[in-house]
Amino acid sequence: MSKVFIAGAAGNIGTALLAALHDTDAEVVAGVHAPDKAKTLSGLGMNARPFYFQDKDSMVQAMEGCDRMFLVIPLQEKLARYGHLAVQAAKEAGIEYIVRSSGYAASSDAHWRLGREHGMVDQFIEDSKIPFTILRPNTFMQNFSSYLAEMIKSGTITLPEEDAKVSYIDIRDIASCAAKLLLDSDGFEDKYYALTGPEGLAMSDVAAQISKASAQEVNYTAISEDDYMETLKDMGVPEWNINMLVSLTRVVKLGMLGNVTKAVEHVTGSPARTFAGFATEHVTAWE
Repeated sequence: MSKVFIAGAAGNIGTALLAALHDTDAEVVAGVHAPDKAKTLSGLGMNARPFYFQDKDSMVQAMEGCDRMFLVIPLQEKLARYGHLAVQAAKEAGIEYIVRSSGYAASSDAHWRLGREHGMVDQFIEDSKIPFTILRPNTFMQNFSSYLAEMIKSGTITLPEEDAKVSYIDIRDIASCAAKLLLDSDGFEDKYYALTGPEGLAMSDVAAQISKASAQEVNYTAISEDDYMETLKDMGVPEWNINMLVSLTRVVKLGMLGNVTKAVEHVTGSPARTFAGFATEHVTAWE
């Protein structure tokens, strides 16, 4: 029976992955970034251990006894550095297989900054010679029910994406893919999978589907990059993160994130969730 270390178990994908592995035979260690989170999860009957991406030794200790790891790194300025330390820790701890949640169209030589940051971590994993599977999910549907929810409540989505399409993916589908691989990676090792939802949607399509689900009028207005950056600054977003998010919108406008793959169904046997279904399930986020 596998013993799985989940790095970032309290995050969006990590939480969904804990749920996906709940009724399986896998023994799970939930790695979290703060002792209080570890205490909370331990109170729920989970084996939770604190670790810190900037402290390799803490990661080695947290991974002790585990043979498989799920790695997702928060959007922070030292993303690539943290990824490098995590891979070094995995080698020292004896991890035998890594499932990594990266980013859509990521590459170590990508021409856009966020894709390059994610791609560097992916390259660290490949160079480590530890067997792996890299998942490269598109933009999350859950963004609309979390940090964009207040904007949607105002009735207008304002982003600099023009009319370009994105094949948004539900975080639960990312977790389902990761769970399947952590339980049985046969035939999937040392491969990369681009994960998308079942359709490409322009932001006007997103607004229309949220309007239909929530019975309130939501529209989309394209804005300039400068206005978008000012909005992010007003929200208190760090400068590095702003630059990463702006680089992402540029790739969207180039039409690079609208492609649809069948990777979710290939890995899990079930088709990817639709945005319409997501909107119906999360309508309370916009009330």
